Amino acid sequence: MEPNHTMEPKTTPRPRNPRGTGDRLRDEILIAAEELLRDMPGEALTLRAVARAAGITAPSIYRHFIDREAIIRAVVDRAFDELERTLDLSAAGLRGGDRLSAICAAYLAFATDRPQRYRVMFGGVWNAAESDGASVGDLQERAQIGQRPFLILVEAVREVAAIGESNSTDPVADAAAVWVGLHGIASLRQTTPLFPWPSDIEKRLVHNLALLRD
Repeated sequence: MEPNHTMEPKTTPRPRNPRGTGDRLRDEILIAAEELLRDMPGEALTLRAVARAAGITAPSIYRHFIDREAIIRAVVDRAFDELERTLDLSAAGLRGGDRLSAICAAYLAFATDRPQRYRVMFGGVWNAAESDGASVGDLQERAQIGQRPFLILVEAVREVAAIGESNSTDPVADAAAVWVGLHGIASLRQTTPLFPWPSDIEKRLVHNLALLRD
């Protein structure tokens, strides 16, 4: 029998946070939403479900988020921030091809270790291109979502080209190709786990798409 994603968790009401701890409540709301999104599709997420999971009343959410889309947007932002930190740490102290390989390996490990979070980021849970009611400024801001992790990859491709380890003449375009390849592997590994993936598929992909020299 399939789980009923519309059922809302029963929780014990939480004690009121002391004054001046609004940021803590905001974090608790987002943590509750992240936990719910592990087990339900994004469209099934409701403010009432988030409030119950956080142990608060639904009106309390409006002090921090105007609607469910704002909550999901914040969850997506937090996920990309975590990915950025992960890639930065993986590249610390490395140069050239070693740096690029470490970043790519960290990206795939992030997708494998945090499949639900990766689904929130790239699985259509929230569509940044939805323009209903969005201002031009808001759409421009949405266009920047996920750019910082991508720029880490761009800089890595730019570096291997600069030191002669790659034939890339357009690091942005080649980094985009690498990212598409990484996303393809990450997604297919989740949907086709029984496929006999070559042991060196990651190395082949990065080598070819980043135009690395032998």
